[in-house]
Amino acid sequence: MNTYPLYDIEHLSKHTFRIRIKRPDIDIVSGQCFNIGLPGLQINREYSIYSAADSKYLDFLIRAVEGGQVSSALQKIKPGDLIEVDGAYGEFSLKDPLNNDKEYLFIATGTGIAPFHSFVETWPTINYTLLHGVRYTDECYHSNDYKEGSYIPCISKPADGSKGKRVTDYLSNNKLPLNTQVYICGNRKMIIDTFEILHSKGVSGDKIMTEVFF
Repeated sequence: MNTYPLYDIEHLSKHTFRIRIKRPDIDIVSGQCFNIGLPGLQINREYSIYSAADSKYLDFLIRAVEGGQVSSALQKIKPGDLIEVDGAYGEFSLKDPLNNDKEYLFIATGTGIAPFHSFVETWPTINYTLLHGVRYTDECYHSNDYKEGSYIPCISKPADGSKGKRVTDYLSNNKLPLNTQVYICGNRKMIIDTFEILHSKGVSGDKIMTEVFF
């Protein structure tokens, strides 16, 4: 694997952080993934890019999971430390992003928002709605980066003690345009539950693309 020095790290919550390296001189399509590890660790994990495909930097949004050797180690690195990066690959990408007649519904939980952040940074004029399921308000990462009215947080444990909601609640209680192209990224259970709701509302399977985040 190729190694690159860490340019910057931004700690966004207790468990989640964004790491940044200078962009490798390779072809990158927004929504693609890279394998990331640390020298000597001998294991790596797959992360979607968080930055625009044409940015001069390559960003990744990462949550340190309990027992996760790679994510926990990455959370502790500092600018100048070397990271192993291999990619890009994957086909979770927009098929016709320059067609302004297209409408997109992006559905994510947690750091599954990464490819959608990359989409809107790469093509800021696309017509989209983004549903983001999180537990706490401080997990609405960089919510000001999205167009006004396009980012809809679904917070399951609001700080004010009010009743929480999930992306599945929003989908169940709102009318969905059937011609919208839907992209889903998150844990497997959310994807299965979301797919069933969309199917029950008449959204055909060929309008739905999924990416599982573990």
